[in-house]
Amino acid sequence: MEKYSKRIIWIHWLSTLLIIGLSVSGVMMEDAKDTGFKLSLYQFHFVAGISVFLFTIWWVLAYFQDAHPTDLYPSKSFRQKLIYFVHKGFYWVILWMCVSGIISLFVQNIWQPALSSDASQLPSVRENMSTIMLSHHIVAKFVFLLLIMHVVGAFSHIIQTKENVFKRII
Repeated sequence: MEKYSKRIIWIHWLSTLLIIGLSVSGVMMEDAKDTGFKLSLYQFHFVAGISVFLFTIWWVLAYFQDAHPTDLYPSKSFRQKLIYFVHKGFYWVILWMCVSGIISLFVQNIWQPALSSDASQLPSVRENMSTIMLSHHIVAKFVFLLLIMHVVGAFSHIIQTKENVFKRII
């Protein structure tokens, strides 16, 4: 079975771990009452989000430079089109999450307390949510949907064909 390049594999799994961390910290930020803890979550979220943004750009460039496995199904089949949709959707959604998150740092005035570590300056985002921050929250739901589709698709392929597709990315 053909595999992705080592570079693509590393970027994929590092991004996966960071996205899990971003998801957990994002959910925790919304409910955190302690402003010091909330600020720490914002700081982690900021650094991890920038890292995912850079990894995603690097992954896209590597994808066009490195060899990668052939498609699992014929290119015109519904199943392969669904795979393309999920993969491309992931990159567009992740890029939007990164861009909207960076813009939100400035629009919501989160960047100053995040850089200065002054929790007393942290604004209440829930009470005064900008459109860009609202889109960040809404599009986050699409990340979960695409992740579910990605995992279900991989296991569906394994069950249907008895071929372990995880070997392509491990």
